[in-house]
Amino acid sequence: MIKIISLFSGSGGLDLGFLQTGKFKVILANDFNKLACESYKKNIGEHIVHEDISNLKNLPKADIIIGGPPCQGFSTANPKRSFDDPRNQLFKEYARIIKEVKPKMFLMENVSGMMTMGKGKVFDLIKKELINCGYKLYDKLLNAKDYGVPQSRRRVIIIGVRNDINEDYSFPKYTHENNHITINHLLSKKIKNDDPNHKISNLTELNLERLNHIPEGGSMKDCPKELQNNSDLNRAMRRLNSNKISPTIVHNNCDHYYHPTENRRITIREMARIQGYPDNYIFCGSKSEQSRQVGNSVPIRLGNVLAKSIYLFMEKIVNK
Repeated sequence: MIKIISLFSGSGGLDLGFLQTGKFKVILANDFNKLACESYKKNIGEHIVHEDISNLKNLPKADIIIGGPPCQGFSTANPKRSFDDPRNQLFKEYARIIKEVKPKMFLMENVSGMMTMGKGKVFDLIKKELINCGYKLYDKLLNAKDYGVPQSRRRVIIIGVRNDINEDYSFPKYTHENNHITINHLLSKKIKNDDPNHKISNLTELNLERLNHIPEGGSMKDCPKELQNNSDLNRAMRRLNSNKISPTIVHNNCDHYYHPTENRRITIREMARIQGYPDNYIFCGSKSEQSRQVGNSVPIRLGNVLAKSIYLFMEKIVNK
């Protein structure tokens, strides 16, 4: 088994993608969110540590480190100075652990905006820091929809390969570039009545009235002007379209997303299905916290496709 250390693990979306291959073992996972750790323990295992990453010391040896450190602190105005922003401490800790463990590879994922902040200067700064850890980098902007995820979700993936490994990594080829999977089969499949993550929220009379005017794929912009508010009319009260992919699933207590044919918000379970979680995966905490865990996840299938490509790469370097 190829050993993994998982950082910023959340409820375990990326880890689950790797574990589903049967080729990897997560020997240590970490997150600062206590309820996300509870979800991880309930579904994956006890090896997750609820701790500030800066307190992680004397880590075990591992072949790969995976995770997506937040990088909100990088200023677009002056990226060089902003590297010392306290909010970037999490990224620095990620780099510190890479230096300490010296895995053969690492996988770092982040939002697509990372590439354009400061006209690319921020991305260059991040890559420079990772190169200084002793790695060759391979980066690509991927959209989960091109790999069979029924969702448009763009993410920057950075793969690091240790300098002493004389082999080039190749990103997985698209599997569904021209044949995207729609959400129809996900939302039409029956969900058990006792599913703890399938609680349907009550709507106000005003929102019910609005929904009567919103077609599949529509939003508040389709409502009469007297029913509209000051929200972004293209994003507010978006009703999903059964025959299309979903927009990016984010944490907003499900308020962005409404069922294609029923006058209600989609549930946490339905959000989780769009992200690729199996129905027996239980999320802990309040509904808002569950939404945060699901919305912050890497889609399971995207993680799985990347895991398979990394396994093939690892086989190649071991057999040389």
